[in-house]
Amino acid sequence: KMLDQTSQWYKLQYPECFVNEEQRMIQKLFADFVDKEIMPVRHKIDDDITHEKIITPILKKLQLDLGCQADMIPKDYGGNEFLRMGLVAAALKNEQLSRGDWGINLHAACTNWGLSPATLAYLFPSSPTAKAWGKAVLDEFAPKFLEKELRVACFNMAEPDSACDIENHLNHGRLLNTKAELRGNEWVINGTKQWASSSGIADLNCLVCNMDPKSGIDGFALIYIPEPWPGVSHGKFEVKCGVQSDRNTSTYLDDVRVPKEWGLQGPEAWNLFVGNLVSALGMQSASCVGVLQGAFNVLLEYTGQRVVGGKPIRDHLSTAMFLGEMASVISVARSAVLELNHQLDHGEIYGSRITDSALAKTRSVQTFIARATPELILRGMEFMGCFGYVRENHYEKYYRDAAALKLVLGGVQ
Repeated sequence: KMLDQTSQWYKLQYPECFVNEEQRMIQKLFADFVDKEIMPVRHKIDDDITHEKIITPILKKLQLDLGCQADMIPKDYGGNEFLRMGLVAAALKNEQLSRGDWGINLHAACTNWGLSPATLAYLFPSSPTAKAWGKAVLDEFAPKFLEKELRVACFNMAEPDSACDIENHLNHGRLLNTKAELRGNEWVINGTKQWASSSGIADLNCLVCNMDPKSGIDGFALIYIPEPWPGVSHGKFEVKCGVQSDRNTSTYLDDVRVPKEWGLQGPEAWNLFVGNLVSALGMQSASCVGVLQGAFNVLLEYTGQRVVGGKPIRDHLSTAMFLGEMASVISVARSAVLELNHQLDHGEIYGSRITDSALAKTRSVQTFIARATPELILRGMEFMGCFGYVRENHYEKYYRDAAALKLVLGGVQ
């Protein structure tokens, strides 16, 4: 059901100290969108292999009709500049979309993720060099994301070898195997990426690479590469147990050449990368809450209708205890997500989001919720029996999504 923002339950779950009136309006916008556009077809989404029947029409309504495709484009360029609403607003959006389908949410969120380094460098520059880089990227590519045509961005990070080592900021990018060289006025990039969300369908990649792994942060680089582009190719799309709306494939870079102004190197690029990682962890935690809430809603309804031993299943003590446990984790997890993102939004009080302390907190919140979500959803299936793993009963989609939830961004290990 759509959120009743006047109820005591709502006010306790989304307290005013974390969620302001404008953010509540954003939350309701996406809650209504999910109830209208995603819920009626959520059991069919993962069977839409080509994306033509269900996924792309939903994405067009979300990204174009609601204007989300322009969320990460600055107002100077005609965009929404949604990032000024803060991570709390983004977390509310992610929770609601994931309540319907995590893959749909991931597709939209990763376009923002791919654009955000350039936008942040432009709006909040650490130096004239970073400002110039952001401006050069936005001058070239922002207009494409303002067109009435579905566009996709990709933050292309992970690699076939030591993938989660890249997300570990303590390695300082030294284990990156994708190499970038400056030759005159061009970057020349060689290497292989794997598993990046929206790879293979992206119009624009923000590529994570290194000029010299031994130099660590000083050799780290973020380089934008459009597609199609000479030297860029892809493998097959991965066939997964769920999350069909999110495409994953290998990206091969063979002497790819792009203008020098599309790349940023050194500590400024590194800080943008770490900031992008921290914000993604905050968003991923919100997505876990949304998936768990979606599964809980299905389970609560089923156990209220199905009768065993002369009374609804949820009136039996064992079921009631489990539903209570599930609800308690949702409530605690939601509180942690709101507190975390509120703190990340207020660096003037809580400090920079790219410190070891900030990363430790984001990782701890994300790990707790990402571990609990699939475990609870799996246990909940016991109360539905065979009805739980049938497509049209909706529950199994959350079960499949949850299997991947705890493996992204380096995984809970």
